Amino acid sequence: MGFLVGYNHLMNWSAECVQDGVATLLGITCVIKNLLGPLPGIIALAALAMVIMSGIQLINAGGDPKAYASSMQTFQWAVIGLILLSGAWLVLVLIERFTGAPVTQFGIP
Repeated sequence: MGFLVGYNHLMNWSAECVQDGVATLLGITCVIKNLLGPLPGIIALAALAMVIMSGIQLINAGGDPKAYASSMQTFQWAVIGLILLSGAWLVLVLIERFTGAPVTQFGIP
């Protein structure tokens, strides 16, 4: 899955998460960063899969109005999810740009 999301977000485990070969409590932040990093990409891929699935359902619906309505509802929710994901990320980036606070990066002070 590295070709989809990339491994640039993975934190260096030897720097602050492990000292003398023993995991520290800061390792929790490393785990959370590594889990949250690819999350927006995974959500976007899930929404894309929902769009494709709704298209296939729409093609297979034929003349059935219930199947057509179901496929259109799936498509609408996928688009709404993509819009919400994009909007939330845009708000976070704008907050970071205007205030200088690193809100897109997880860390325990």
